[in-house]
Amino acid sequence: MQVEQAHMPFELTVLETSQWMQRPHQHNFFELVFIEEGEGLQCINHRQFPYQRESIFLLPPLDCHSFEVTTPTRFVFLRFTNQVFAQRHGGDLDFKDWFQKLSYVLINYNKMPGDVVGSARDKQHLLHCLQLIRDEHAHSDSFSPTLIQTALVTILNLLTRHIEATLLRAPTGADAHSRRFLHVLNHIQHFLFDNAQLRVAALAAQAGTSATYFSEYFRSHAGESLQTYITKSRLKVAEARLLNSDNSAKEIAYELGFTDTSHLSRTFKKYYGCTIQEFRKRSTFSLLSGKSCVTNT
Repeated sequence: MQVEQAHMPFELTVLETSQWMQRPHQHNFFELVFIEEGEGLQCINHRQFPYQRESIFLLPPLDCHSFEVTTPTRFVFLRFTNQVFAQRHGGDLDFKDWFQKLSYVLINYNKMPGDVVGSARDKQHLLHCLQLIRDEHAHSDSFSPTLIQTALVTILNLLTRHIEATLLRAPTGADAHSRRFLHVLNHIQHFLFDNAQLRVAALAAQAGTSATYFSEYFRSHAGESLQTYITKSRLKVAEARLLNSDNSAKEIAYELGFTDTSHLSRTFKKYYGCTIQEFRKRSTFSLLSGKSCVTNT
């Protein structure tokens, strides 16, 4: 398996081809794939989805993907790491807010394979953002980095709206209790780094249950405790931060709401079976893929 690494916070490439020659690969960055022309199949994690003109796919870190080209296709690849939002170009971007949105997308993307935006209106908004990014990338001046950053923020907002709508769409036949629990999970993931919003009293209010009963309620629906669910969700984000940034463990611990570096390190070792340093050296995702850091020798 080939693993591509993004060395710049933002990259845009265009590829025209009648035959996909690259090998299936994984990568350490977020990628939007826009089909400008052509038809074929997108192969994501060994599942196939048809593509056509104006199809848009989101490929967060870890996805294994390739294409089967049926008619000559022009691909537009927009790649970015979360570092692009850390670059302040004179704007008022709230990095904490967008770090949280990136985290929300990362945790939930695999629940929505295929064309990433179903709404025709939102797709047009996203296409306009992509065109702005392409124009500014091709004809760059001192304003271009801020304009590109702003367009990426808008794209993330559109993706977040689509993900939330999909997650809150209860399966056919689901009862009111199941639909309410979906709202509880969505609330947790939206406020994964806001401890005040994760208090039992706040979550019980979302669920419409008493605070004294909520722990039992959550375990019965999720199959694990509330604290375990929150910790695993935060560690999924920790994987992306450790592999896609140069931030220290101390900085990441602060971002993710751990008490200090020692707290993050102990928790990381408990779930991964290796230290943060060993994980970074290995340079591959573990918890997101369901694999342990520990390898058999």
